Amino acid sequence: MPRTVEVWGFLLPYFPVNRTKPITNGIILLLQIMGMRIFLASAMAVLAPLLVTNTSFAKDKKTIKELKKQIGYLASDELEGRRTGTAGEKKAAEYIINYYTQNGIAAYKGNYRYPFTFISGKEIMPLTSISINGKKVTDLEEIFPLPFSVNSKRANGDALLGVLEHGNIWMMPLFADADEAKDAHFDWEKVAHEKAKDAAKQGATAVLFYDSYGAKFAPEFNKKSDYEALDIPVAMMLHKGYQKYVEKHEGSVALDMMIVLKKAEMTGTNLAAYIDNGAKYTVVLGAHYDHLGHGEDGNSLHAKKDGQIHNGADDNASGTAALMQLGVKIKNSKLKHYNYLLLHFSGEELGLLGSKAIVKEEKLDSTKIAYMINMDMVGRLNDSTHALTVGGIGTSPIWGKMIDKNNPAFKITYDSAGVGPSDHSSFYYQNIPVLFFFTGLHTDYHKPSDDADKINYKGQAMLQNYIYDVVGKMEKEPKPAFTPTKQSTVGKVRFKVTLGVMPDYSYQDGGVRIDGVTDNKPAQKAGMKGGDIIIQLGDNKITGMQTYMEALGKFAEGDKTQVKVMRDGKELSLPIEFTSNK
Repeated sequence: MPRTVEVWGFLLPYFPVNRTKPITNGIILLLQIMGMRIFLASAMAVLAPLLVTNTSFAKDKKTIKELKKQIGYLASDELEGRRTGTAGEKKAAEYIINYYTQNGIAAYKGNYRYPFTFISGKEIMPLTSISINGKKVTDLEEIFPLPFSVNSKRANGDALLGVLEHGNIWMMPLFADADEAKDAHFDWEKVAHEKAKDAAKQGATAVLFYDSYGAKFAPEFNKKSDYEALDIPVAMMLHKGYQKYVEKHEGSVALDMMIVLKKAEMTGTNLAAYIDNGAKYTVVLGAHYDHLGHGEDGNSLHAKKDGQIHNGADDNASGTAALMQLGVKIKNSKLKHYNYLLLHFSGEELGLLGSKAIVKEEKLDSTKIAYMINMDMVGRLNDSTHALTVGGIGTSPIWGKMIDKNNPAFKITYDSAGVGPSDHSSFYYQNIPVLFFFTGLHTDYHKPSDDADKINYKGQAMLQNYIYDVVGKMEKEPKPAFTPTKQSTVGKVRFKVTLGVMPDYSYQDGGVRIDGVTDNKPAQKAGMKGGDIIIQLGDNKITGMQTYMEALGKFAEGDKTQVKVMRDGKELSLPIEFTSNK
């Protein structure tokens, strides 16, 4: 029996050398070499997958460690929810830019920052003056102007509660009874607008609403109101003011009202880094980095309006970190067929403001951009279902080949639409093929509880690898063809009918401006175009999104009417027939 020797934990045969028999020694040596080679070949066949797996696991561990660091910071209280135009947004921007500079990724056209201004609502100006019995009221918890009031027009007179006199100021109760004052679903602003509008028609020179019950959910100044401006001053006296100035007062009340409002502007900042490979076409990889701040803009789903910080770990610190890491991975790779533009959008939560701005200002259209990949909420992959939604599949024939629905790592759901509730929509409307990666909604969506400790870091690392593989496969493909798709209804208000338009939520100059129209929908068939401003739908004047939605809700499938739009300063009336919103 031959002796054995241990190699890497295995026992191999070993034949001792016989010094007196050189021929035998040669045979023995040959046998030993052959045995070792057979062993090594067999060992490598067994160990190679393990070595690859271990290498991948080591890379994933590094990725996960970095994700925890990045998302942990971006979703920390220090950034106060990364609301567009705030110090928190600026801190997030600094962090992202520092990461790119440290990893040798250059700024796009010499600048990382691409600021844009937007109307954030209305604000009450210091010239506003509301006086009761000669005393100027400055406490907004007593009286505040309503945002649909006429601007800079004075009204005064002696008013009596419940006496609605033509040519005088009307003092009217907002709530009909105590039950209305307790009703959480009572739409006080809509009721106030309707009553004030009717009062103006009947000759009121101004309206002062009052709360004599002490509403459970007290009215507040809505800076984002888009109700049609009336031609009289309108204000709201809260219960505190009612008790102080009216409840025990006998006789008429001397009122003097002049309300001055102003459109409030803010500045958000998009970020752009660039990997220039000298290619003809550029791929856009994007993710928004803004979130809700303390919920000031009315888009929080938190039940209590207590000003808690909304950290937005999944929405969208997850996509932000994914973009940062993918950018560095591409920079250090051999992917050279395209240039890569890494875009971090702000203002997404306010209506895709940032992506619309940079697409327009930098002329990012299909003559320059090959395709766009958007990552929004990619951090909550469910370990049980592995559900992953990939949107935009229908925007190019190539996507069916690139996105394997049978991938064992994910249970992939296709959404063919190029239009959806995130920034890829801005690129779709430039005839650019898009993909949208999304791990799904959850109970923490738009709430203060969307925190970093709830991110599935291993799942996000898997998804980043998958997206990188898609980008890698596209390196071998020519610029993909674009195909228009039906509009997605994910995350949108449902109506019985649709026009098939993408509204510009940032527009606040009267009417509803549209960014684009969907093929084979009523708007497109009527001849409407991107840039049109809808000012009337049937008999309904359109002054903003609120009146647009109310008007749309009045129509049924098959109804025919006229839609009036402003195009290049000219009013057009177009015939339209509504179809079902399916």
